[in-house]
Amino acid sequence: MTDIKLSVYFITCNEAKTIKQAITAVRSVDEIIVVDSGSTDGTVEIAKALGARVIHQDWLGFAKQKSFALSQCRNQWCFNLDGDEIISEQALAEITTLIAKQNADAIRVPFEDVFMGQAMHPKSHKRSIVRVFNKDHIQYPTDKLVHENVIVTGKEIRSSQTITHYGYPDTEQLMAKQNKYSSLCAQQKFNQGKKASIAKLVFVFPLMFFKAYFLRKLFLSGTRGLVQAHIEAMYAFLKEAKLYERHFISRNGSHTDKKKH
Repeated sequence: MTDIKLSVYFITCNEAKTIKQAITAVRSVDEIIVVDSGSTDGTVEIAKALGARVIHQDWLGFAKQKSFALSQCRNQWCFNLDGDEIISEQALAEITTLIAKQNADAIRVPFEDVFMGQAMHPKSHKRSIVRVFNKDHIQYPTDKLVHENVIVTGKEIRSSQTITHYGYPDTEQLMAKQNKYSSLCAQQKFNQGKKASIAKLVFVFPLMFFKAYFLRKLFLSGTRGLVQAHIEAMYAFLKEAKLYERHFISRNGSHTDKKKH
């Protein structure tokens, strides 16, 4: 590595299965911070044993929690990782080299999602997120409940190396996360005054399935790709269904409310 001063920060809650590997992968950086919201599985003890600075913070929501964690970093350049994300030595070396060149304010990094114990096909679409940045040139959208990716006010470049994400080990956990995130996204849309659409309820599932399975090339991963494409399409449908539900209840009241009267 170069002599770049880089702070890596994690927000965690019960990440004992992967936090050791995640922290060990970045042990060469200048500072490692773990902001934990109440783990009971040994995450905090593991992080402390590996030399991370651990701070307890009750859960504030994704964007506010990450914004708080960022505020604890002493260095100008910061790198956000989740507790189930593992970076390779080559990827970390490339990131520090890109920072040293001083020709960008933020770095977008592609992710390799592991599903059913394996990475998806190399030629399938890889999502990418800005996770490395000069903290003077980004801000978290703290009004968002989910999809809290930073807003960049500067030049952005892309890393060629990927981060491996172990957050979707099986169908149950992937569906559980998508169910949770769809609820947050629907509430966010409702708070913003967005209306439910019957057309979206009808067409969003087949359109998103086509996009995931064919355009993002999940078909290359065989049956695993078929399952993941269906779950991605269901996530899109659930966002619209839950938004409709919120508007329906706000207009008509819940069945429980009517019983009280």
